[in-house]
Amino acid sequence: MLTERDVIMRLVRQLAELLAAALRLRREGRRDEALGQIDGITGRLTGMDAGALCLFGEAPLAGLPRELKVPLACVLRARARLLRDAHRESDARQALRAARLLVRSARPPGPSSG
Repeated sequence: MLTERDVIMRLVRQLAELLAAALRLRREGRRDEALGQIDGITGRLTGMDAGALCLFGEAPLAGLPRELKVPLACVLRARARLLRDAHRESDARQALRAARLLVRSARPPGPSSG
C-alpha cells in the first residue's frame, strides 16, 4: 500500500531525473526539447505548464506539498537558464521569481508568538 510520503518521494525522484535530463539536453543544444520536458512535468504536478505557472505566481503553487517545492524550484531555475540561453530574459526572470516563491513557501513556519 502506497502512502502519501511514498507518492511524494516518487515525484521528487521524477523531478530529479527530469532535471538531469534537461541539463543533458541543454548541453547537447536541444533547448526546446528540454523546455518541453519541463512543461510536461510541471503540467502533471500543477495542472499548468511551466510558462503559465511562472506567470501566475504563488496561487497555483500554494497547494503543493512542501517536499515538492524545492525540487520544483530547481526545475524552474533550470528553465530560467534555458530561457536565458534563448535570450528570453523576461520569461527567465518570471521563472526565477516563481522558483524563489517556491523556496520561500517551502520553509517551515517560524515559531508562533504567543
